Amino acid sequence: MHCPHNNLDAIRCNQLLNVAEELIDNQGVVSFRFAQIAKGAGCSTNTLYKYFESKEDVLVCLFLRNTTSSQIPVFINENPNLNTYERSVLAVLFTFEVVKRSPIFNVLRVVAINSMFWQLASSEKVDILKNRVNLFWSNIKRPLEEAVKQGNLKATQVEIDDLSQALYFFLAGATSSYESRLMDQQYFVSGDDIAYRHISRLMNHYQWREPITREMMQNLSLRISAFLDKGHGSIRSCETCLCIGKRSDCTSKSSSKAGLKSLALN
Repeated sequence: MHCPHNNLDAIRCNQLLNVAEELIDNQGVVSFRFAQIAKGAGCSTNTLYKYFESKEDVLVCLFLRNTTSSQIPVFINENPNLNTYERSVLAVLFTFEVVKRSPIFNVLRVVAINSMFWQLASSEKVDILKNRVNLFWSNIKRPLEEAVKQGNLKATQVEIDDLSQALYFFLAGATSSYESRLMDQQYFVSGDDIAYRHISRLMNHYQWREPITREMMQNLSLRISAFLDKGHGSIRSCETCLCIGKRSDCTSKSSSKAGLKSLALN
């Protein structure tokens, strides 16, 4: 199914996704049915099929418009004085803050990136999903490469690859365990201080000019939280989703709309 190519289609598509998200909130990912979206939106099933081929398409799109990849550039645009060390942990801390505020985000992430699931979605949705996953990966890896160029981190390319994977895997494991609510505290204790300690150990295993500290990460998390408090968590739309990775001026154009009211992570 093709993504919207005009404003009217984008508005209708977003309405359908809003209904689907509400259904998931009320019934869960497994229980809600594809046809319920049309009923909830007050449209025909033909209209629904115009934008989505299946339930898998809907869930992939919901994940795409909730990804942190859409919000991180806006945060950077509003905070141009972020230093190398802050940028190196930004993607990880940003995701933690979003997951704490929106449990559905992590549910959608776990479902959407499962290969048994996304392979059932239409080819266009799969292509966008792959692009977004790799974009988030670059949000972790690129700042480390920039730190090396600026002389703030001494590391080989292999070490950068290792650290990028370590941060990504820690993030995926920590957020999934946090949201599952299944692990006893003797095995898993959720909390920012625990996360800060783990991230510090991972980062400071390498040769940084200055150590990555708990205080720095705590201050950055507070700034991210304030950013989300201002309503930037609503930067979720088909327009933004399509824009990401396609136009270099995406952030600046979207940021100017309604005072950054509307600008869609992994």
